[in-house]
Amino acid sequence: MASSTKLKQKKKRGKHLLLVLAILILLLLLLVGLWFLFIRQDAVETIESADIIVDTIVPQPDTPKDTVIKDTTPTQKIIPKKVPPKVIEKRDTLPKDTIVVEPPDPCEKDTIPPWVYPDPSGGLHYGTVSLYLIASKSCEIQWKFDHEDSWKQYNNEKITIEKTVTLSFKAKDSCDNRMDVRHERYEIKQPELSKFCPKGMAHIKIGTTQFCIDRYEWPNKKDARPMSHISIYHAMDSCFTRKKRLCTSDEWGLACAGAYSWKYPYGDQYEPKACATRDSTVLPSGKKAECRGYFGIFDMSGNLAEWTSTKSKKNPKFFNVMGGFWDSGPQSTCFSPRYSYFPRNRHNPVGFRCCKDVNK
Repeated sequence: MASSTKLKQKKKRGKHLLLVLAILILLLLLLVGLWFLFIRQDAVETIESADIIVDTIVPQPDTPKDTVIKDTTPTQKIIPKKVPPKVIEKRDTLPKDTIVVEPPDPCEKDTIPPWVYPDPSGGLHYGTVSLYLIASKSCEIQWKFDHEDSWKQYNNEKITIEKTVTLSFKAKDSCDNRMDVRHERYEIKQPELSKFCPKGMAHIKIGTTQFCIDRYEWPNKKDARPMSHISIYHAMDSCFTRKKRLCTSDEWGLACAGAYSWKYPYGDQYEPKACATRDSTVLPSGKKAECRGYFGIFDMSGNLAEWTSTKSKKNPKFFNVMGGFWDSGPQSTCFSPRYSYFPRNRHNPVGFRCCKDVNK
């Protein structure tokens, strides 16, 4: 009985030993597998981070034993790993694959010359004029009077004109874009002792013709938005309430062209930036200082087309409209009447200004 019990205990211990041995073997296999996995991962990373070397093996034909075989294996071909080019700004010692990026040239896209104009602009003035030269962009400005030989550098100082003279000026910016020499004629007269016209109106006198005309489009106020979208009958009534009348086409043209019959209020050559003729909407009255006529009247080219009391010769059912509007371009002259606007209708680009007979 005792021997049977001992036998059972031995068998039981044997089973335990086998179980422990199996567990140890499994642990050993797991460790080997992990070791193999990490070693292989390191090898892959090493290969990926280095240049790739490709050995090209050329198979050899069967040869006799005594034949000397020359080594015809090609030289190892090294394929460099592709590296993105480096972008730097300093010219130091650079790798061969480095691309140097130069800073962009600001003058490549800047090809527009500066635009310079005097404020107030030329024409007829009563008394001394003090003006400044204004530029559309940063630039160098030079100026002189017609009786002077040398140019002066303009440094934002006030230029005073006391007698009739021609002012010349030119400009260039840092990209060497140049504005051609421009000329403004200033005619200085002493103030009239007697007042021919009410305040806010200019006295026009050419030959035997003389009359008064508003300096600005209705409501005849500087910096105010001129009234548009108005019929000719509304315009006539508005002038009548101020003891004025609507201008005729001839009066309007004389006031615009001035003493020298200019094509535009400022001269015979079209200046795209002088008046509101290339804009997207109407501007406040007097906003464009250069759009001043010889007699000191503003915005007679562009901004708003203006009703006159003269019926069209081509179609007497219509009245002449003068001056063009904010997008009329070179067609906004002093002598280009239009007649396609129905007088009873209100039209967005059409306004007016008033005239008056001189006080006698």
